[in-house]
Amino acid sequence: MIRETPIYRILCAIHIVFFTSLLCFGTICLSGTILMVPALGASFLIGKDTLYRKLDITDSIIKTYFKYLKASMKLLKYSLLNILIALNIAGMIITASTGNFVYSCVCLAIVGFLLSFMLYIAGYHTFVSNQINMAEVFLSMFIKLHLLLPVFIVMVLCVLFFSGTLLTVMFLSGTIILFALEVLIFIQMIHFKAKSGRLDKDDKFAYLVDYPSG
Repeated sequence: MIRETPIYRILCAIHIVFFTSLLCFGTICLSGTILMVPALGASFLIGKDTLYRKLDITDSIIKTYFKYLKASMKLLKYSLLNILIALNIAGMIITASTGNFVYSCVCLAIVGFLLSFMLYIAGYHTFVSNQINMAEVFLSMFIKLHLLLPVFIVMVLCVLFFSGTLLTVMFLSGTIILFALEVLIFIQMIHFKAKSGRLDKDDKFAYLVDYPSG
């Protein structure tokens, strides 16, 4: 049995981040973003296993990723959001070139919101239910507004400063950002499950929710 020293855990974390980043963003790029939501779903499931300490590092992370990608293929239908994102990005570029910066900022905000919504769809699928309820996904976004804002801001910044360099960074270590955002979304989903009466009080992270006494 391998002793889990701090160095071993660091190496495991690097291994998970590198291969998950490569696979996730590779899937997104090679599919022309069509598989963006399923790829996010697969990465979120790996993140969930990491949070609950269920990820078997001795197993192939590549095999695990593709297993979870297959389980997340039902999210493919939400890739239609890509069309709205593409249209707004085009609108943002065109209006910025004509000097209409107000409308360009509106388009940028819409893109940031839609990308955030994709992350929350993946989060709902990972932490709440395999059967997606779009109304509940929307409600879960706003249950803790101060946690939504960082997710939205990161999405806006990624669009605003998107470049070949940023894409390379995302390929190598993008899931560091993705896992950080997943933690924020996870906390919101925990609160949403508590509000909707679906949170198991024996859940490892149930302490994040303040239950009324008695």
